[in-house]
Amino acid sequence: MDIPALQASPAADAAVSEIVQYGLERNVVELAAYGFTVIPPEKTAAPPGFTERLREAILRTHGERNDDPIDDYRTADLKSGFKNNWWLLEEDDAFVDAALNPVALAMARWMCGQSAILAGAAWILKAADKGVGRDGFDRGALRLHNDNHGVPPPMSQYAHWCNTSWVLTDYSNVEDGPTVFVPGSHLFGRSPFPHEQDFTQESAPYRAVSLDAAEGSLAVWHGATWHGAHPRSTPGLRVTLVLTWMRSYIKGIQEWRKLDPELLQRRPDLKGILGLEHLYPFKYGDDEPERVHALLDAGRDQFA
Repeated sequence: MDIPALQASPAADAAVSEIVQYGLERNVVELAAYGFTVIPPEKTAAPPGFTERLREAILRTHGERNDDPIDDYRTADLKSGFKNNWWLLEEDDAFVDAALNPVALAMARWMCGQSAILAGAAWILKAADKGVGRDGFDRGALRLHNDNHGVPPPMSQYAHWCNTSWVLTDYSNVEDGPTVFVPGSHLFGRSPFPHEQDFTQESAPYRAVSLDAAEGSLAVWHGATWHGAHPRSTPGLRVTLVLTWMRSYIKGIQEWRKLDPELLQRRPDLKGILGLEHLYPFKYGDDEPERVHALLDAGRDQFA
């Protein structure tokens, strides 16, 4: 039975059709069960050379913004940390292509509906960082948290936020400083308490598992999934592009209305995913029923 072909639920039909088109059925099952999944490079629909182009765009932009040129990410260190790492779409078309990638969009829309909006785009550059802080927690490690910023408990099981992260260097072992997840934590309905955040302790109440992904993969997780990261000890840099998506009622991280109009004219598909066609902020005399109906639909159907 081809249920989407019945066209009885347009928003869900579109979401399911995209998942089937790109062979992502296993990934949506893993998202439902564990709260995270990894799409391997061969299934991302990215063109040849995309990983290298996106990684180079990050390294170049980091160097220019922070006066910290990087010759070889495989051996480099950072003198500036990974600061000034937001507001990327105007820097290079590689960032635009990452956000408009059809598989990334399919997963974002599966999690946050057809009206999903790109809340923000930022890179992470992670260098080797050894040692232990005053509280016994490894410096360079990131404590468990979730991305449902501003969402109080009890949280819904459908996603308010989701993350699609381009993995641009291998996450093959703990030494690489990978992201870690607590499987099934998106179903807990809350953020971790302080005593639950240190996943490195043997007495940690929940087991965190490391992300295992080859460069060029797309890691996807539910906004409520508890996650953190190991410190990195492997020489060189871990390079990641983080794309954070939200439902249309959430306040975005970045103000996309300040984007260069030339970019929007050249890449018109950005307008929808950046929320630039959203009903709000409402203007007096604004009479656009299509935008009104889009917002009402999103309030009736989690796939809209």
